[in-house]
Amino acid sequence: MMTNTMSALMSAGTTLKQAQVQQRAVQKDDGQAGVLKAEIEHSVKTDTSAKQAELEETTAHADDLRSKASETLGNANEELRKNIDRAEITDREDEKEAAKTTEKKAADKTEKTDNFGNAPKTDEKESADAEKSGETAETAVAVIPDPIRAPKPMDVKA
Repeated sequence: MMTNTMSALMSAGTTLKQAQVQQRAVQKDDGQAGVLKAEIEHSVKTDTSAKQAELEETTAHADDLRSKASETLGNANEELRKNIDRAEITDREDEKEAAKTTEKKAADKTEKTDNFGNAPKTDEKESADAEKSGETAETAVAVIPDPIRAPKPMDVKA
């Protein structure tokens, strides 16, 4: 019954893994930016314009990745809530259907004959109709032989 909920959780797990990958890329860019800042600070006499441009590019890329990761997590949260709501509704419907099926099977079982060849239960109207015609449940059973317990024909040639 909980398969719908489980599939919703698995979908959310996949989206979270995607966000983790984006976070690792942000960490990598932050580390690269830190290295570039340290190199710029320690290079006193050399031209650092190329490193400044690379630092700006790396910082911009890290900021872009942060916003994408945030958007991915927001979408994952929204998707998870929708999927869980849908899954709960579907699970409730499945439970109702299973209860109806079980109830129907129980009702069908009471209507059928039991394993001992007894006649099926009849309602009051059928009993009244049978009494008017002179039949009873015993005579009805006697008229219709039980195929399982019917006597087998014997060969009497001797």
